[in-house]
Amino acid sequence: MQAQLLPMPGPLFGAYPERQAPQRPAGEGAAAATAAGAATVAARQAARARGERAQALVDATPWPPAGSEDWRQRLQALRAELRLAGLQPALREQAFAAVAGAVAHTLGLQLFDSQFAAARVLLDNRLAEMATGEGKTLAAALAAATAALAGVPVHVVTANTYLAQRDAAALAPLYRLLGLRCASVPCQADAAARRDAWGHDIVYTTARELIFDYLRDRTRAEGTAPLLRGLCMAIIDEADSVLIDEARTPFILAEASHDAAATQRHTQALQWARALRPEVDYVLQTASRRAVLSAAGRQRCRELAQAQNTSDGDMLWHLARHREELVELALAALHLVLPGRDYVLRAGEPGPGAPAGASVEIVDPTTGRVSPGRRWSRGLHQLIELKEGLAPSPLQRTLAQLTFQRFFPRYWRLCGMSGTLHEARKELRRVYRLPVQGVALRVPSQRTHGPVRVFPKGEQRWQAALAEVQRCHARGAPVLVGCDTVAEADAFSQRLAALGLPHQCLHASQDADEAARMARAGDVGAITVATQMAGRGTDICLAPGVAERGGLQVLVCQQNASPRIDRQLQGRCARGGDPGRVQTLLALDAGLLAERLPAGLQRWLATLAALAGHHGPDGCLPGALARPLLALVQAHEQWRARRQRALLLQQDEHITASLGFGARNE
Repeated sequence: MQAQLLPMPGPLFGAYPERQAPQRPAGEGAAAATAAGAATVAARQAARARGERAQALVDATPWPPAGSEDWRQRLQALRAELRLAGLQPALREQAFAAVAGAVAHTLGLQLFDSQFAAARVLLDNRLAEMATGEGKTLAAALAAATAALAGVPVHVVTANTYLAQRDAAALAPLYRLLGLRCASVPCQADAAARRDAWGHDIVYTTARELIFDYLRDRTRAEGTAPLLRGLCMAIIDEADSVLIDEARTPFILAEASHDAAATQRHTQALQWARALRPEVDYVLQTASRRAVLSAAGRQRCRELAQAQNTSDGDMLWHLARHREELVELALAALHLVLPGRDYVLRAGEPGPGAPAGASVEIVDPTTGRVSPGRRWSRGLHQLIELKEGLAPSPLQRTLAQLTFQRFFPRYWRLCGMSGTLHEARKELRRVYRLPVQGVALRVPSQRTHGPVRVFPKGEQRWQAALAEVQRCHARGAPVLVGCDTVAEADAFSQRLAALGLPHQCLHASQDADEAARMARAGDVGAITVATQMAGRGTDICLAPGVAERGGLQVLVCQQNASPRIDRQLQGRCARGGDPGRVQTLLALDAGLLAERLPAGLQRWLATLAALAGHHGPDGCLPGALARPLLALVQAHEQWRARRQRALLLQQDEHITASLGFGARNE
């Protein structure tokens, strides 16, 4: 049996194992990904067969009762063999059998063949597309425990801090029985506590905590012990969200830089921006979230700068490019970065009387969750704070910068899972060299889809949504309404309250008990209004009698930039063979359709909808036109997002080189 080299701190991989950032071979990715996509059905069938074989091998590998002395002795012998020979197939199946017994003993659960299949995909350094409700948490635990028994430090990357803490606590008895140490990384902890957490065999964390501690290690002072033990193996849950959606944001390690003059300039720029006339002095580009000064606006800024120079002598206002960029940024802060959609205010209300503890917190555009600690760059965050009447926070000086696109390929072993990977398979293979492998459903899906309905006006959409919620509630079927923004969720909540319909509203302003509240969305007659993917990672279990009422009804009142994100919301219902139904209600004057479709085309479509009265009293677009229209808008958005990620990767490589960030400080 030939030994496999497994990455771990030591003489072979060094004290801090990590790959050098790999070069992307020219021409690789597109053709290979196309071929991989063509084989998706066959791969999914093969994955099911491998899972069934793994289950058969586990069943044919009798172990003593978990926790017994014989079991412990055999486990110790297996750990020694794994460390010596690596994750050979026969030893891997032995480890699967041991972990399966420990799961049954500590958690009272039996692993399914689909979970064995997914764990095999992960240990083969691939991405497993595993539908929601199929048991991804235990599949990841099976792979993590097997690798850790072989001596490999494992990082399990989850969607948010709550899920990391929840999974680490829930699975701690399992890992403890296997002789493994498990922890989650505490937020706001000092370096010693973080170093202790990273020293465990299996660490549950968020991608943000992980990359920032890696950047701290890269910029640490000489003689200071690193926080991490290196980048040996990572299992990324919700891999498309991390590797694709969050890859559009560079992660910047910075330190505070107090500059009173900059605060004064930001205050002045906001005053000027408020004095400018829309469509005369500036034009708002909603698609790119930019404001552009016209010739008249530039002339007006020049006049204001000349008057400003006589009062405080700030010569930077004489630099046309500087003042115009700052005023355009102030215009974007005023008109394009909106409360309830792009950010929320915490620990205080807006206005001059806001307490010192109030803060602007960014809402992730994909998940709808607040992203604590994230800040806009180039002074935009300070402009938003000033707009809201808050004391501006200090500017930040960049110490190091890195994107997920350049960070995660540094792991020696990288894998992950999600229910929605197929649409992004080409980019995942090209950027991360990660092939996508489908895992067959444990039982056939019972999800049904209603027609996509596109209304001319948002008010028509909300009236139709209210009528559908009332119908579902009357027969006791729970319904989940997905909205684009916090403001929309609150407005729909008020409509429900006016009708006397009991419900819960879950969005980025209320994430403390998000999982517990989302878990109740499957109760009889429950009505839940949520922004984007609130509650992702939380199982929605149907209460007794709900399946007979049709299961959870998902009402999609948002248009996402990608069909992959659509599938994430649709996956909230009909999990694990339960029944469920998805309906999509959109409006031409809201969301992406309003932002991307030309005004003339919107008017023509609205007229067409009005003429299509035979399709229903609400006058929505014919389905034969609605679906291609949405597909066209999403295709354009996906192209823009891919281009943005590619440009960010190029910029990241350039900035990294200019910062002298090519090698870790020792």
